[in-house]
Amino acid sequence: MTHPDNQPGGSHPGGGGPPPAPGYQQGYGGMPQAPQEYGGGPVARPGNTTATAVLAFVQAGVTLITTGILMIGLAAIENVADDLETSAGGVDIGAGLAEAWIVSIVQLVGVGLLVYAGVKVLSGTAGPLLVIATGLQLVLCVYWLIRGADPIVPVLLAVMPIVALILSFGAANKDYVRFRTTGRT
Repeated sequence: MTHPDNQPGGSHPGGGGPPPAPGYQQGYGGMPQAPQEYGGGPVARPGNTTATAVLAFVQAGVTLITTGILMIGLAAIENVADDLETSAGGVDIGAGLAEAWIVSIVQLVGVGLLVYAGVKVLSGTAGPLLVIATGLQLVLCVYWLIRGADPIVPVLLAVMPIVALILSFGAANKDYVRFRTTGRT
């Protein structure tokens, strides 16, 4: 004869096996409460954080378009410049073209930084990356102003990075970043 506790469906609720641990509620009881320091619940992503990321993405798109146009123009100018140097007495415009190519590559790097920073902003973990990405855009705008571009274009292109920086330093964004990095509000 077997003991009733060793049979399936023994003397305690839930059937065979060891008795439940002390303090454990069987059935569909609630989950234990979180420690008090985490009781505030998750912090929703604020609208200005989303707006900051969107501005970074839009600035990246505009910069990519203008960089593409610049690179196409530079490729065409290089072909013409090679022909002109041989027929126009050896005038060297290579230094200006090299500078323009370097700037276009820096702009492409800026596009990548803006996209990456936008993604990190959405996750609440951008850190100084957004400041670096938008700062590079502002430096490029100043460069184009110094190089004699039509002032309206660099000034308009500086608006989005400035607004993104302002939004990223808002209190709601700082709370969101703090929550995402520490888990506390």
